[in-house]
Amino acid sequence: MLIVARNTAPFIGAALRSARAQTFEDIEILVVDDGSTDGTRQIAMAEAALDPRIRVIDGPRRGLAAVRNTSLAAARGRWAAILDSDDLIHPDHVARLVAEARATGAEIIAANMIAFAIEQGRCRTALFAAREPWRRPRRIGLAEYVRCNSAFGDPACVGYLKPLLDLDFLRHHNLEYDPRLRISEDYDLVARMIARGGRFSYLPRPTYFYRRHRNSTSYRQSEADLTAMLAAAESVIAAGSPRDVRMAVARRKAGIRTVLRHTRAIEALKRQGIGAAHAALGTDLRAWSLLAKSAFEGTGRRLGSLRHSRPTPPPVALVIGTPQQGSALEAQIAEIAASGLSIVTRPLPIDDHARATLIDGLPPLMATFVAPPGTADDAGYAIVHAGIDLIAQQAPCPTSMQAQPPLLTPETV
Repeated sequence: MLIVARNTAPFIGAALRSARAQTFEDIEILVVDDGSTDGTRQIAMAEAALDPRIRVIDGPRRGLAAVRNTSLAAARGRWAAILDSDDLIHPDHVARLVAEARATGAEIIAANMIAFAIEQGRCRTALFAAREPWRRPRRIGLAEYVRCNSAFGDPACVGYLKPLLDLDFLRHHNLEYDPRLRISEDYDLVARMIARGGRFSYLPRPTYFYRRHRNSTSYRQSEADLTAMLAAAESVIAAGSPRDVRMAVARRKAGIRTVLRHTRAIEALKRQGIGAAHAALGTDLRAWSLLAKSAFEGTGRRLGSLRHSRPTPPPVALVIGTPQQGSALEAQIAEIAASGLSIVTRPLPIDDHARATLIDGLPPLMATFVAPPGTADDAGYAIVHAGIDLIAQQAPCPTSMQAQPPLLTPETV
Protein backbone atom coordinates (compact mmCIF):
# COMPACT_ATOMS: atom_id res chain seq x y z
CA MET A 1 0.00 0.00 0.00
CA LEU A 2 1.55 3.29 -1.13
CA ILE A 3 1.03 6.50 0.86
CA VAL A 4 2.84 9.72 0.01
CA ALA A 5 2.67 12.52 2.52
CA ARG A 6 3.65 16.12 2.97
CA ASN A 7 2.29 18.17 5.87
CA THR A 8 -0.87 16.15 6.50
CA ALA A 9 -0.41 15.76 10.26
CA PRO A 10 -4.13 16.29 11.05
CA PHE A 11 -5.09 13.33 8.86
CA ILE A 12 -2.29 10.81 8.34
CA GLY A 13 -2.84 8.98 11.62
CA ALA A 14 -6.39 8.10 10.61
CA ALA A 15 -5.24 7.09 7.11
CA LEU A 16 -2.66 4.72 8.56
CA ARG A 17 -5.11 3.24 11.05
CA SER A 18 -7.51 2.46 8.20
CA ALA A 19 -4.63 0.83 6.29
CA ARG A 20 -3.66 -1.25 9.32
CA ALA A 21 -7.27 -2.41 9.73
CA GLN A 22 -7.37 -4.17 6.34
CA THR A 23 -8.79 -7.69 6.35
CA PHE A 24 -6.16 -8.49 3.71
CA GLU A 25 -3.42 -8.67 6.29
CA ASP A 26 -0.27 -9.61 4.36
CA ILE A 27 0.49 -6.12 3.16
CA GLU A 28 3.34 -3.66 3.32
CA ILE A 29 2.33 -0.09 4.13
CA LEU A 30 4.91 2.20 2.57
CA VAL A 31 4.88 5.85 3.66
CA VAL A 32 7.03 8.28 1.69
CA ASP A 33 7.37 11.52 3.63
CA ASP A 34 8.33 14.34 1.28
CA GLY A 35 9.89 16.82 3.69
CA SER A 36 6.99 17.44 6.07
CA THR A 37 7.48 20.16 8.69
CA ASP A 38 4.30 19.70 10.74
CA GLY A 39 4.76 16.39 12.56
CA THR A 40 3.56 14.14 9.74
CA ARG A 41 6.71 12.02 9.84
CA GLN A 42 6.59 11.69 13.62
CA ILE A 43 2.99 10.45 13.47
CA ALA A 44 3.90 7.93 10.75
CA MET A 45 6.86 6.69 12.81
CA ALA A 46 4.65 6.31 15.88
CA GLU A 47 2.24 4.14 13.85
CA ALA A 48 5.21 2.18 12.48
CA ALA A 49 6.31 1.44 16.04
CA LEU A 50 2.94 -0.24 16.57
CA ASP A 51 2.91 -2.19 13.30
CA PRO A 52 5.99 -3.70 11.61
CA ARG A 53 4.18 -3.68 8.26
CA ILE A 54 4.65 0.11 8.08
CA ARG A 55 7.86 1.38 6.47
CA VAL A 56 8.66 5.11 6.39
CA ILE A 57 11.16 6.48 3.87
CA ASP A 58 12.20 9.93 2.69
CA GLY A 59 10.89 11.49 -0.52
CA PRO A 60 12.96 13.32 -3.15
CA ARG A 61 11.27 16.72 -2.60
CA ARG A 62 10.80 17.22 -6.34
CA GLY A 63 7.01 17.25 -6.55
CA LEU A 64 4.13 14.82 -6.14
CA ALA A 65 4.79 12.69 -9.22
CA ALA A 66 8.45 12.26 -8.25
CA VAL A 67 7.55 11.12 -4.74
CA ARG A 68 4.95 8.70 -6.14
CA ASN A 69 7.70 7.25 -8.34
CA THR A 70 9.85 6.83 -5.23
CA SER A 71 7.04 4.82 -3.66
CA LEU A 72 6.63 2.66 -6.79
CA ALA A 73 10.36 1.93 -6.90
CA ALA A 74 10.42 0.96 -3.22
CA ALA A 75 7.33 -1.27 -3.38
CA ARG A 76 8.03 -4.99 -2.92
CA GLY A 77 4.64 -6.55 -3.61
CA ARG A 78 2.82 -7.78 -6.71
CA TRP A 79 0.26 -4.98 -6.56
CA ALA A 80 0.30 -1.38 -5.36
CA ALA A 81 -2.81 0.09 -3.74
CA ILE A 82 -2.86 3.90 -3.64
CA LEU A 83 -4.03 5.70 -0.49
CA ASP A 84 -3.65 9.45 -0.11
CA SER A 85 -2.46 10.50 3.34
CA ASP A 86 -5.61 12.52 4.06
CA ASP A 87 -8.07 9.82 2.95
CA LEU A 88 -9.42 6.54 4.37
CA ILE A 89 -10.28 3.05 3.21
CA HIS A 90 -12.88 0.48 4.28
CA PRO A 91 -11.42 -2.59 6.03
CA ASP A 92 -12.21 -4.77 2.99
CA HIS A 93 -10.91 -2.29 0.39
CA VAL A 94 -7.66 -4.03 -0.57
CA ALA A 95 -9.16 -7.53 -0.31
CA ARG A 96 -11.91 -6.66 -2.78
CA LEU A 97 -9.53 -5.05 -5.26
CA VAL A 98 -7.13 -8.00 -5.18
CA ALA A 99 -10.01 -10.46 -5.53
CA GLU A 100 -11.10 -8.64 -8.69
CA ALA A 101 -7.54 -8.65 -10.04
CA ARG A 102 -7.31 -12.40 -9.53
CA ALA A 103 -10.74 -13.11 -10.97
CA THR A 104 -10.41 -10.99 -14.11
CA GLY A 105 -6.69 -10.57 -14.73
CA ALA A 106 -7.18 -6.80 -14.86
CA GLU A 107 -4.05 -4.69 -14.35
CA ILE A 108 -5.96 -1.67 -12.99
CA ILE A 109 -8.78 -2.01 -10.48
CA ALA A 110 -10.57 0.86 -8.76
CA ALA A 111 -13.56 1.05 -6.44
CA ASN A 112 -16.18 3.75 -6.25
CA MET A 113 -15.67 6.17 -3.40
CA ILE A 114 -17.49 8.33 -0.90
CA ALA A 115 -16.48 11.99 -0.76
CA PHE A 116 -16.79 13.61 2.65
CA ALA A 117 -16.13 16.95 4.30
CA ILE A 118 -16.56 18.43 7.74
CA GLU A 119 -18.50 21.68 7.40
CA GLN A 120 -19.92 23.81 10.22
CA GLY A 121 -19.81 20.97 12.71
CA ARG A 122 -21.46 18.41 10.45
CA CYS A 123 -20.17 15.63 8.24
CA ARG A 124 -21.30 15.98 4.61
CA THR A 125 -21.07 12.97 2.35
CA ALA A 126 -21.79 12.00 -1.24
CA LEU A 127 -21.41 8.92 -3.40
CA PHE A 128 -18.88 9.81 -6.09
CA ALA A 129 -20.20 7.82 -9.06
CA ALA A 130 -23.92 7.57 -8.32
CA ARG A 131 -25.58 7.24 -11.73
CA GLU A 132 -25.75 4.64 -14.44
CA PRO A 133 -23.61 3.07 -15.77
CA TRP A 134 -21.48 3.37 -12.62
CA ARG A 135 -23.85 1.29 -10.46
CA ARG A 136 -22.49 -2.01 -11.77
CA PRO A 137 -19.05 -3.57 -12.29
CA ARG A 138 -17.63 -2.77 -15.69
CA ARG A 139 -14.55 -2.55 -17.87
CA ILE A 140 -13.41 0.93 -18.88
CA GLY A 141 -11.70 1.45 -22.24
CA LEU A 142 -9.27 4.21 -23.15
CA ALA A 143 -11.64 6.53 -25.04
CA GLU A 144 -14.23 6.40 -22.26
CA TYR A 145 -11.58 6.91 -19.59
CA VAL A 146 -10.27 10.04 -21.30
CA ARG A 147 -13.80 11.39 -21.87
CA CYS A 148 -14.68 10.84 -18.20
CA ASN A 149 -11.66 12.90 -17.19
CA SER A 150 -12.36 15.91 -19.36
CA ALA A 151 -13.66 19.22 -18.08
CA PHE A 152 -17.42 19.43 -18.66
CA GLY A 153 -17.49 15.67 -19.23
CA ASP A 154 -19.03 12.91 -17.14
CA PRO A 155 -19.53 14.06 -13.50
CA ALA A 156 -17.96 10.74 -12.47
CA CYS A 157 -14.37 11.78 -13.15
CA VAL A 158 -12.89 8.32 -12.68
CA GLY A 159 -9.35 9.70 -12.76
CA TYR A 160 -9.95 10.67 -9.13
CA LEU A 161 -10.38 7.02 -8.15
CA LYS A 162 -7.39 5.50 -6.35
CA PRO A 163 -6.53 2.25 -8.12
CA LEU A 164 -4.79 -1.00 -7.42
CA LEU A 165 -1.97 -1.27 -9.97
CA ASP A 166 -0.18 -4.34 -11.29
CA LEU A 167 3.49 -3.59 -10.60
CA ASP A 168 4.70 -6.30 -12.99
CA PHE A 169 2.81 -4.58 -15.82
CA LEU A 170 4.31 -1.19 -14.93
CA ARG A 171 7.83 -2.57 -14.84
CA HIS A 172 7.43 -4.57 -18.04
CA HIS A 173 6.32 -1.45 -19.94
CA ASN A 174 8.72 0.88 -18.11
CA LEU A 175 5.86 3.11 -16.95
CA GLU A 176 5.94 5.58 -14.08
CA TYR A 177 4.34 8.85 -13.04
CA ASP A 178 5.04 11.87 -15.26
CA PRO A 179 7.30 14.15 -13.14
CA ARG A 180 5.83 17.24 -14.83
CA LEU A 181 2.48 16.70 -13.14
CA ARG A 182 1.52 17.92 -9.67
CA ILE A 183 -2.17 17.10 -10.16
CA SER A 184 -3.90 14.58 -12.45
CA GLU A 185 -0.88 12.31 -12.10
CA ASP A 186 -2.98 9.22 -11.30
CA TYR A 187 -5.20 9.81 -14.35
CA ASP A 188 -2.16 10.18 -16.61
CA LEU A 189 -0.45 6.98 -15.46
CA VAL A 190 -3.63 4.91 -15.71
CA ALA A 191 -4.38 6.31 -19.19
CA ARG A 192 -0.94 5.30 -20.39
CA MET A 193 -1.38 1.85 -18.87
CA ILE A 194 -4.65 1.38 -20.76
CA ALA A 195 -2.99 2.64 -23.95
CA ARG A 196 -0.36 -0.11 -23.52
CA GLY A 197 -3.03 -2.78 -23.18
CA GLY A 198 -3.83 -2.62 -19.48
CA ARG A 199 -7.36 -3.64 -18.50
CA PHE A 200 -9.29 -1.34 -16.15
CA SER A 201 -11.93 -2.98 -13.96
CA TYR A 202 -14.33 -0.76 -12.00
CA LEU A 203 -16.18 -1.85 -8.83
CA PRO A 204 -19.31 0.10 -7.81
CA ARG A 205 -19.17 -0.73 -4.09
CA PRO A 206 -17.58 2.36 -2.46
CA THR A 207 -14.67 1.34 -0.23
CA TYR A 208 -12.48 4.45 -0.56
CA PHE A 209 -13.26 7.63 1.40
CA TYR A 210 -12.07 10.85 -0.21
CA ARG A 211 -11.64 13.79 2.13
CA ARG A 212 -12.47 17.25 0.82
CA HIS A 213 -10.72 20.08 2.66
CA ARG A 214 -9.28 23.45 1.83
CA ASN A 215 -5.71 22.18 1.49
CA SER A 216 -6.56 19.35 -0.92
CA THR A 217 -4.10 19.36 -3.81
CA SER A 218 -6.84 18.46 -6.30
CA TYR A 219 -8.66 21.72 -5.62
CA ARG A 220 -5.70 24.01 -6.26
CA GLN A 221 -4.97 24.20 -9.97
CA SER A 222 -2.32 26.74 -10.87
CA GLU A 223 -1.46 27.95 -14.35
CA ALA A 224 1.69 25.82 -14.22
CA ASP A 225 -0.34 22.74 -13.26
CA LEU A 226 -2.76 23.20 -16.14
CA THR A 227 0.01 23.91 -18.62
CA ALA A 228 1.70 20.65 -17.61
CA MET A 229 -1.60 18.77 -17.95
CA LEU A 230 -2.06 20.21 -21.44
CA ALA A 231 1.44 19.15 -22.46
CA ALA A 232 0.86 15.61 -21.15
CA ALA A 233 -2.60 15.19 -22.68
CA GLU A 234 -1.43 13.51 -25.89
CA SER A 235 0.77 10.96 -24.15
CA VAL A 236 -1.88 8.27 -24.71
CA ILE A 237 -2.00 8.76 -28.49
CA ALA A 238 0.16 6.53 -30.63
CA ALA A 239 0.34 5.98 -34.36
CA GLY A 240 -2.88 4.35 -35.46
CA SER A 241 -4.87 5.31 -32.36
CA PRO A 242 -8.62 4.87 -32.93
CA ARG A 243 -10.65 7.91 -33.89
CA ASP A 244 -12.67 7.84 -30.65
CA VAL A 245 -9.45 8.05 -28.61
CA ARG A 246 -8.14 10.98 -30.66
CA MET A 247 -11.47 12.79 -30.33
CA ALA A 248 -11.55 12.18 -26.57
CA VAL A 249 -8.03 13.59 -26.20
CA ALA A 250 -8.96 16.65 -28.28
CA ARG A 251 -11.97 17.22 -26.02
CA ARG A 252 -9.82 16.88 -22.91
CA LYS A 253 -7.32 19.42 -24.26
CA ALA A 254 -10.12 21.87 -25.06
CA GLY A 255 -11.43 21.55 -21.51
CA ILE A 256 -7.99 22.14 -20.01
CA ARG A 257 -7.59 25.27 -22.17
CA THR A 258 -10.92 26.58 -20.87
CA VAL A 259 -9.91 26.04 -17.25
CA LEU A 260 -6.54 27.62 -18.02
CA ARG A 261 -8.24 30.74 -19.39
CA HIS A 262 -10.42 30.87 -16.27
CA THR A 263 -7.36 30.58 -14.00
CA ARG A 264 -5.54 33.33 -15.89
CA ALA A 265 -8.64 35.52 -15.72
CA ILE A 266 -8.87 35.11 -11.94
CA GLU A 267 -5.24 36.19 -11.55
CA ALA A 268 -5.74 39.09 -13.96
CA LEU A 269 -8.84 40.19 -12.07
CA LYS A 270 -6.92 40.23 -8.78
CA ARG A 271 -3.98 42.18 -10.18
CA GLN A 272 -5.32 44.40 -12.96
CA GLY A 273 -9.11 44.49 -12.80
CA ILE A 274 -12.03 43.45 -14.95
CA GLY A 275 -10.55 44.62 -18.24
CA ALA A 276 -7.58 42.30 -17.96
CA ALA A 277 -9.87 39.43 -16.94
CA HIS A 278 -12.03 40.07 -20.02
CA ALA A 279 -8.98 39.87 -22.24
CA ALA A 280 -7.87 36.61 -20.64
CA LEU A 281 -11.27 34.97 -21.17
CA GLY A 282 -11.72 36.07 -24.75
CA THR A 283 -14.78 34.48 -26.35
CA ASP A 284 -14.68 31.23 -24.37
CA LEU A 285 -18.24 31.08 -22.99
CA ARG A 286 -17.46 28.17 -20.71
CA ALA A 287 -14.57 30.09 -19.19
CA TRP A 288 -16.94 33.01 -18.58
CA SER A 289 -19.38 30.68 -16.83
CA LEU A 290 -16.57 29.37 -14.62
CA LEU A 291 -15.65 32.93 -13.67
CA ALA A 292 -19.26 33.69 -12.73
CA LYS A 293 -19.40 30.52 -10.63
CA SER A 294 -16.16 31.46 -8.85
CA ALA A 295 -17.51 34.91 -8.05
CA PHE A 296 -20.73 33.44 -6.66
CA GLU A 297 -18.90 30.90 -4.50
CA GLY A 298 -16.48 33.53 -3.24
CA THR A 299 -19.37 35.74 -2.14
CA GLY A 300 -20.93 32.78 -0.35
CA ARG A 301 -17.70 32.07 1.54
CA ARG A 302 -17.38 35.70 2.63
CA LEU A 303 -20.97 35.78 3.86
CA GLY A 304 -20.47 32.49 5.65
CA SER A 305 -17.45 33.85 7.50
CA LEU A 306 -19.62 36.61 8.95
CA ARG A 307 -22.01 34.17 10.60
CA HIS A 308 -21.54 33.24 14.21
CA SER A 309 -19.98 29.84 14.71
CA ARG A 310 -22.32 27.17 15.98
CA PRO A 311 -21.85 25.64 19.42
CA THR A 312 -20.22 22.23 19.44
CA PRO A 313 -22.95 19.56 19.40
CA PRO A 314 -22.92 16.79 22.00
CA PRO A 315 -21.38 13.41 21.17
CA VAL A 316 -23.76 10.91 19.62
CA ALA A 317 -24.19 7.17 19.55
CA LEU A 318 -25.07 5.97 16.07
CA VAL A 319 -27.37 2.94 15.98
CA ILE A 320 -27.43 1.09 12.67
CA GLY A 321 -30.53 -0.96 12.02
CA THR A 322 -33.17 -2.00 14.55
CA PRO A 323 -32.23 -4.30 17.44
CA GLN A 324 -34.70 -6.98 18.49
CA GLN A 325 -37.11 -6.01 21.23
CA GLY A 326 -35.90 -7.20 24.62
CA SER A 327 -32.43 -8.05 23.32
CA ALA A 328 -29.17 -7.29 25.09
CA LEU A 329 -28.40 -4.84 22.28
CA GLU A 330 -31.57 -2.89 23.03
CA ALA A 331 -30.57 -2.76 26.70
CA GLN A 332 -27.13 -1.50 25.69
CA ILE A 333 -28.67 1.31 23.67
CA ALA A 334 -30.84 2.31 26.62
CA GLU A 335 -27.77 2.37 28.84
CA ILE A 336 -25.93 4.58 26.37
CA ALA A 337 -28.88 6.97 26.21
CA ALA A 338 -29.01 7.13 30.01
CA SER A 339 -25.35 8.20 30.05
CA GLY A 340 -26.31 11.46 28.36
CA LEU A 341 -25.30 10.74 24.77
CA SER A 342 -27.63 11.63 21.92
CA ILE A 343 -28.94 8.54 20.12
CA VAL A 344 -29.14 8.76 16.34
CA THR A 345 -30.76 5.84 14.52
CA ARG A 346 -30.17 5.10 10.85
CA PRO A 347 -31.73 2.23 8.89
CA LEU A 348 -29.55 -0.61 7.71
CA PRO A 349 -28.18 0.51 4.31
CA ILE A 350 -29.66 -1.39 1.40
CA ASP A 351 -27.61 0.11 -1.42
CA ASP A 352 -24.44 2.08 -2.08
CA HIS A 353 -26.18 5.44 -1.92
CA ALA A 354 -27.49 4.60 1.55
CA ARG A 355 -23.99 3.59 2.64
CA ALA A 356 -22.60 6.84 1.32
CA THR A 357 -25.05 8.86 3.40
CA LEU A 358 -24.92 6.69 6.50
CA ILE A 359 -23.47 9.50 8.62
CA ASP A 360 -24.39 12.48 6.46
CA GLY A 361 -25.34 15.45 8.60
CA LEU A 362 -24.14 13.98 11.87
CA PRO A 363 -21.91 15.98 14.22
CA PRO A 364 -18.20 15.10 14.23
CA LEU A 365 -18.26 13.90 17.84
CA MET A 366 -18.99 10.21 17.71
CA ALA A 367 -18.85 8.30 20.97
CA THR A 368 -19.89 4.83 19.87
CA PHE A 369 -21.54 2.75 17.17
CA VAL A 370 -24.11 0.06 17.81
CA ALA A 371 -25.07 -2.48 15.17
CA PRO A 372 -27.19 -5.63 15.31
CA PRO A 373 -25.39 -8.93 14.65
CA GLY A 374 -24.74 -9.58 10.98
CA THR A 375 -24.33 -5.93 10.01
CA ALA A 376 -20.57 -5.70 10.44
CA ASP A 377 -19.94 -4.58 6.88
CA ASP A 378 -22.32 -1.65 7.08
CA ALA A 379 -20.99 -0.81 10.53
CA GLY A 380 -17.58 -0.78 8.88
CA TYR A 381 -18.69 2.04 6.62
CA ALA A 382 -19.75 4.09 9.62
CA ILE A 383 -16.65 3.31 11.64
CA VAL A 384 -14.13 4.05 8.92
CA HIS A 385 -15.97 6.88 7.23
CA ALA A 386 -17.02 8.73 10.34
CA GLY A 387 -13.97 7.51 12.20
CA ILE A 388 -11.67 9.69 10.20
CA ASP A 389 -10.04 11.56 13.05
CA LEU A 390 -13.37 12.27 14.70
CA ILE A 391 -13.76 9.27 16.96
CA ALA A 392 -11.19 9.67 19.68
CA GLN A 393 -13.62 8.00 22.11
CA GLN A 394 -14.76 5.28 19.72
CA ALA A 395 -16.02 2.18 21.53
CA PRO A 396 -15.69 -1.19 19.80
CA CYS A 397 -18.55 -2.05 17.50
CA PRO A 398 -20.46 -5.06 18.91
CA THR A 399 -20.02 -6.84 15.57
CA SER A 400 -16.29 -6.63 14.94
CA MET A 401 -14.93 -6.27 11.43
CA GLN A 402 -11.93 -8.31 12.55
CA ALA A 403 -14.17 -11.29 13.31
CA GLN A 404 -14.97 -11.78 9.64
CA PRO A 405 -13.04 -14.54 7.81
CA PRO A 406 -10.51 -13.16 5.30
CA LEU A 407 -11.67 -13.08 1.71
CA LEU A 408 -8.31 -14.25 0.39
CA THR A 409 -5.28 -16.26 1.36
CA PRO A 410 -2.38 -13.99 2.42
CA GLU A 411 -0.39 -12.42 -0.35
CA THR A 412 1.84 -9.38 -0.38
CA VAL A 413 0.25 -6.19 -1.73
